[in-house]
Amino acid sequence: MEGPSLRILREELEPFLRQKVLQVRGNTKQPKESLKGRMLEQIDTWGKVLFLTFSSPTDSVDPIITKTHFLMFGSYRIDDPKPDRVPRLELTFKTGVVYFYSCSIQFGADDYLHSRDRKIDLMAQDWDIEHVLDLMSRKKDASLCDLFLDQSVFAGSGNIVKNEVLFNIRRHPLAKLSQVSKKDWPDLARAVRDYCFHFYEWKKKFELRKHWQVYRQVRCPLCSTKLKRENLGKFLRKTFFCPKHQQLRSRSRELTVFPVIPIRRRTPPEIRFDH
Repeated sequence: MEGPSLRILREELEPFLRQKVLQVRGNTKQPKESLKGRMLEQIDTWGKVLFLTFSSPTDSVDPIITKTHFLMFGSYRIDDPKPDRVPRLELTFKTGVVYFYSCSIQFGADDYLHSRDRKIDLMAQDWDIEHVLDLMSRKKDASLCDLFLDQSVFAGSGNIVKNEVLFNIRRHPLAKLSQVSKKDWPDLARAVRDYCFHFYEWKKKFELRKHWQVYRQVRCPLCSTKLKRENLGKFLRKTFFCPKHQQLRSRSRELTVFPVIPIRRRTPPEIRFDH
């Protein structure tokens, strides 16, 4: 799950704040039983990571902070009426049940939580573009498809964000940051963050997939050319791009961030852009 999805998860968990854990189940090897009887005191997110703080009934025992990363195929459910598989962790509260599936869960994540750089979290109020630009300056030779997945620069960005932003800036995935004029780097960084907030709004309306322009698509929404689909970059993640509108060029050039194309009709009469 990418940063915008984590923000939605945090909001969906907020009704359980200050509620006691009544029952714990799951196949995690972490000491899950230690959560029983504790209260969900705090919910934090950073990038693609969820942190839950559980306080003790007595002040003499330190709180437990769990770190959850949803990896490639992780998911969650709340009040799932018919769970079809054993969850990694299941937490029962007075007003509902939370299920975490196919994810990595670690207990005792205090140091990890407090050491996170909030200035690079794309969904955080503390996001600091000057700080991000400084970090980008150390990654000049990085391919854009790798840079947009680099959690030390763009915490919360993932493969959907990578593919869609690359199309919005009409750049080949293997183009390097050094091929973007440095004066345009702020626009590049903002393009990643702005898309994350679009992602957040669309997903809350259950229409995210309708807005995918190239990710898991077959043809370019601009020219109908068949999209390339390749595993690119050091992460070898699936990458979708238009060979006509996202050509690999050797020289540095100015950046243009194009608006997101509106939801496509099945037989679009024309291509229009939001303003």
